[in-house]
Amino acid sequence: MQYKYLGDNQIKISKIALGTWQFGGQRGWGSFDISEGQKIIDYCIERGINLLDTAEAYGESENILGGLLKGKRDKFIIATKIGGNNFDYNTAKLHLEKSLKKLQTDHVDLYQIHWPKMKHLWHREDMGRKDYENIFNAMTRLKKDGLIRFAGVSNFRIHHLKEFSNEALDFIVSNQVPYSVLWRCYDVDQTAEFCELNNISFLAYSPLAQGLLTGRFEKNTEIQEGVRKANILFNEPLYSKALEVVKGIKNIANQIGATPSQVALKWAMEKEIVATLLVGARKLKHFEENVKAVDINLSPEQINHIDKLSLEFQKEHLLPTLELWIGNCLQEDLDKYGLKKPW
Repeated sequence: MQYKYLGDNQIKISKIALGTWQFGGQRGWGSFDISEGQKIIDYCIERGINLLDTAEAYGESENILGGLLKGKRDKFIIATKIGGNNFDYNTAKLHLEKSLKKLQTDHVDLYQIHWPKMKHLWHREDMGRKDYENIFNAMTRLKKDGLIRFAGVSNFRIHHLKEFSNEALDFIVSNQVPYSVLWRCYDVDQTAEFCELNNISFLAYSPLAQGLLTGRFEKNTEIQEGVRKANILFNEPLYSKALEVVKGIKNIANQIGATPSQVALKWAMEKEIVATLLVGARKLKHFEENVKAVDINLSPEQINHIDKLSLEFQKEHLLPTLELWIGNCLQEDLDKYGLKKPW
């Protein structure tokens, strides 16, 4: 396994990590086989994968993970997230204590704010000055309490991050964001550049664009209702355009004897801003294939070609203000694609 450091060389994590949203058995993923989960955890130990990411919003994920880690907690860096729209110390501590109980541990290594408040979402209001102060105060106190080691955020754009004090930015080590060949909004809107300047690393989730970059989807593939149908990339007019990019990934995969998934993952993990790729898995065999992406080589020419395909798709077809999930986007942005929110 290969490793990178989070933030300012504070914590070393594997370039591929296990994302456990699928463990939760909700939001369209279906039930989860616990025995398969145990195989995946054991495989992580075998391959040196040391970061596991979950969240209180991921259904039963924290509970399941806690059970799977009995006797193995010391092998992993555990990251989880607080949901909701209250970030004061007392509220954060209450949420964290519930997560710790489920995870069967006395601390988490990385505690993250799952989403910034956005008034067009369930929060009904945008982040205010007090919210940024509360996040910093809560995280610093939770660290002093010994309940967390590091603090991070998730889905925060540059206009959010700029509202933190310099002291808070020094404290935050990560920003968990969707990042893939098919999703470069955080590059285009300069969030990535701001994070690099402030030693904030990306934990890249959905690095395979929810399976779109595996190459197994075609123009006539029926997209089932559920998680993928809620993803803007699986809806026209973007779906057809995305498949054109996937063709380019397939071509490179054929050239080097790898899978499209491995090529897409290798490209992403080579980005300086990306500390790790959060790869989800319901089956060990799929996870094993993706982990092998660490071992393949892409030439500078191949990396540049993918980068070109990626940025052309982003700039020509995606508004930089879009979110990956239809329900989280501004309706004014969705109107440009003929899409509507699911609520």
